[in-house]
Amino acid sequence: MQENRKVTEQTLVGTRFLNWIKLLFENRFRISFRFLPRAFFITFITWIMIPLVLFDRISFGRKIKRTPITNPPIFIIGHWRSGTTYLQTLMIQDKQFTYVSNLHAFLPWVFLGSGKLLSGFISRLLPEKRRMDNIPLRIHSPQEDEYAMANITTYSLYHGIAFPRRIHYYSRYLAIDELPTKTIKKWKKAYHTFLKKMTFASNGKQLVLKNPTNTFRIKLLLEMYPNAKFIHIYRNPLEVYPSTMLLYTKMFPYFHLQKPFTMETRREFVFTTYNKMFEKFFKEKDLIPTGNLIEIKYEDFIKEPFNILREIYQKLNLSGFDTAKDYFNSYLDTQIDFQKNIHELDDDLKQEISQRWQMTIDTWGY
Repeated sequence: MQENRKVTEQTLVGTRFLNWIKLLFENRFRISFRFLPRAFFITFITWIMIPLVLFDRISFGRKIKRTPITNPPIFIIGHWRSGTTYLQTLMIQDKQFTYVSNLHAFLPWVFLGSGKLLSGFISRLLPEKRRMDNIPLRIHSPQEDEYAMANITTYSLYHGIAFPRRIHYYSRYLAIDELPTKTIKKWKKAYHTFLKKMTFASNGKQLVLKNPTNTFRIKLLLEMYPNAKFIHIYRNPLEVYPSTMLLYTKMFPYFHLQKPFTMETRREFVFTTYNKMFEKFFKEKDLIPTGNLIEIKYEDFIKEPFNILREIYQKLNLSGFDTAKDYFNSYLDTQIDFQKNIHELDDDLKQEISQRWQMTIDTWGY
């Protein structure tokens, strides 16, 4: 596969300069020659943003520290390409909620003080549509909070996108609770501070967060937010696999700073990460208090999104459905003509997926 060489479309463009330097040292400055312009671009942008980072900290640091998270977060979890974006986008039509947008995810250090100033800059870096599924991308489109954590810390799987030669190293940050206590404390502090910042920015609204990596972190999140709500959306593994592989072929190459491993290595990473995710989730999901977890089938959700959403509100004891139903219907009307990707799998690949992901196929009845 020929690597894409676009320079400016980098997820690390909003990281702090110090975080970027740590990542470079962590990876021994091993940047592929063809991707040096990308690294220089990130270095330049993070350097000139140093005053903006300081301005945000001085202006809002104490206010954020004093901000309580009174409404328990709602975590949308599930494997990548299982419908988390569609579900979150529908839910946040309810104006009582707030969410992490592209602006927040890619400028987590400065969005309070300089968000308006830099929103045009970030907008120009975004493609018009997501390359793996043609969903429109805007500065205020919802985004995974894991991208924010990658810009705040060195503790994220998503650094393995920029540095694919060490993706197995960065995969350790999926199950954060299995790492040394010092690392866990640092991650918790960074994550909680970011959620407090989001809460402050929205004047205390309840957070609706989507993050597939949080599927690994049920126990950890409950330690931090005992009353948190969880929505797990799952999808036919025969659809999840090819859709996930599109991330590696159509989207991630734009962010690489190193030549990636072979396609076979990436295939194996997808297979094993999926199994690790659900082994841990099935082990920990019973820790969630009764009434705080609902699991929904993607195929049911896309057939009857309005009714499934009503069920989510009822099961999680969320108020406001009737107040927001007109907003839900207005959004759903815009999705009538949306066409999903159609994946054709040969018999050998179907058999391999069925064998290697038999655990979830049996559990969910696919």
